[in-house]
Amino acid sequence: MREARHKESKAMSAEDFSHLACPNLDCPAYGQRGASNLRLHGWSGRGRRIRCLHCATCGTDFSERANTPLFGLRSAEDTLVAIARHLAAGTGCRATARLCGVSLNTVLRFTNRFGRHAKLFHDRSVRGIHPKQIQPDEAWSFVGKKG
Repeated sequence: MREARHKESKAMSAEDFSHLACPNLDCPAYGQRGASNLRLHGWSGRGRRIRCLHCATCGTDFSERANTPLFGLRSAEDTLVAIARHLAAGTGCRATARLCGVSLNTVLRFTNRFGRHAKLFHDRSVRGIHPKQIQPDEAWSFVGKKG
């Protein structure tokens, strides 16, 4: 039993967390992916599905879902991804709820949360760009065909 736990612990410490970053604004490694400062701290959620991480730089403990639209949601990640895919494909909220086997309120709550997260991402990433050249060809031809 002890050997199995040791092997599991060794495998967990060897996991790659390079796609994640410390969410603590005061941490010197804040937002730096692949800084090798994150360690597995434990698990949370039903069935121990969500990894809890520890930043070795500042000592902050956080969920791997921190700063994502999935943070604080109890639904399985596969279900939430399916909801996002259906909505992105233009499927209505009621149909998405039926196809994913969740309530309409779950879809609406996730849609609202995902939209707020996308807005924040857009505001941080895209705004403030000053283009030197704009090519409105497609917009003009689309408007031209309508007229």
